[in-house]
Amino acid sequence: MVNAFWLDRDLDAAAAWLVDSHVTSSVFECSMVLTTAAQLNGYPADEDLSFTHPDNPLTRWAADSYDNWRRLYDYAEAAHREWRYRWEHGPEERHGSWAAVESLDLDLVRDLDWPTAGASDPPQLTGEWTADDHVDAYRYYYANEKRHLFEWSKDRSEPPWIEAYTVESADTTNPTDAVGDGGTGAEPGRGEARGGPDGGADPNAGPR
Repeated sequence: MVNAFWLDRDLDAAAAWLVDSHVTSSVFECSMVLTTAAQLNGYPADEDLSFTHPDNPLTRWAADSYDNWRRLYDYAEAAHREWRYRWEHGPEERHGSWAAVESLDLDLVRDLDWPTAGASDPPQLTGEWTADDHVDAYRYYYANEKRHLFEWSKDRSEPPWIEAYTVESADTTNPTDAVGDGGTGAEPGRGEARGGPDGGADPNAGPR
């Protein structure tokens, strides 16, 4: 399964909050999704371009419109910058998967025959943790399902919203305190989306 972890609308903030393993997986997996989505829409196949998981919801979303594809490109690019930062790779160094994305002719990608126009919200690949807002869903997913992966290198640390998004049991309601600019703090739906602490419904905010 491939995934992108939309922890904030500000993609640099989202990348800074990724656990170490998700920094690398975001670069690797999202790069493959990007090249696959482009090829699904007619970009010329090449042995250097990955083609995988064409039926994954993230791939289908990225392949649905150029705006969606570009949003995932921006996410993967932010994760690649974070990969360089955490492990002190030089500005000339490229992760091999991202190098394949950089080899794409972006003008040609933009001009492909995309099925729809405009952007849509990315899929919530968050198991039982759903919410009206995709950032909230991913924050609940992180706070409640990914603690076993909690490790941040260099000067990165646990996101400040983790406690507010932690649900002790299915009967525990979520705090309504403000939790930052990236997510709304919506009460989680476990199998059903629900509504939402203050902060991120603003569209201008910024093992899986």
